Amino acid sequence: MLIAGSSRGIGAAAARREAANGSRVILHGRSDSPALKELSVELGAPAYHCDGQDADSVQELVDAALATHGRIDALICTLGSVLATDALSGSTDAWIDEYRSNVLGPVNFIRAVAPSMLANGGGRIVTVSSIRGRDNLASPEVTGYSAAKAALENVTVSFAKALAPSVTVNAVAPGFVLTDMSETWSDEVRKEVATNLLGRAARPEEIAGLLCFLVSDGASFITGQTVLADGGLDAR
Repeated sequence: MLIAGSSRGIGAAAARREAANGSRVILHGRSDSPALKELSVELGAPAYHCDGQDADSVQELVDAALATHGRIDALICTLGSVLATDALSGSTDAWIDEYRSNVLGPVNFIRAVAPSMLANGGGRIVTVSSIRGRDNLASPEVTGYSAAKAALENVTVSFAKALAPSVTVNAVAPGFVLTDMSETWSDEVRKEVATNLLGRAARPEEIAGLLCFLVSDGASFITGQTVLADGGLDAR
């Protein structure tokens, strides 16, 4: 199993959970960071690094992993970034960066692993969207991010159709999660967090649990879906 973006946050939590379940985990980070090295040692798992926005580099990484480890049966892709892209004044460059990070990064990884999954008779792919990709929860303060996550959900469905019936492709759309990015939340965001039905933010491990379910045999009849894990914010 390859976990793209596993050096921290939700990706690291998913890596720990899968390793505890006995999966052979392959780690990935954008750079050869101390966090990635430490997780590699902790889990006894191989770690690779490349810029997910560079399709050639992603393909080289996947080829190297396949040559060493034989097969990749599942991909969990947690790549993404959040930039301030105001609806009225956000820069064009910021919008493009959001698209490259949140859409093209996952696309590059899916396209790199898909041929081997098809050749091996099947596989599981899960991407990570956001509540901000939902129409009613899109944010004017991070419009580029909201638009990119909405695009990712559409892309997820497209790949589900393209890779059916042997490879399932789904997305998870988390609400507010206590990762390192949560340290930058404004007072307004913290107030919004408290309004979901559970009255709190998620722990990374809670989102990881859903990601890991979707790459398990228990999710074999689920594909082309975006699953909300938002503490009931959308329902509220």
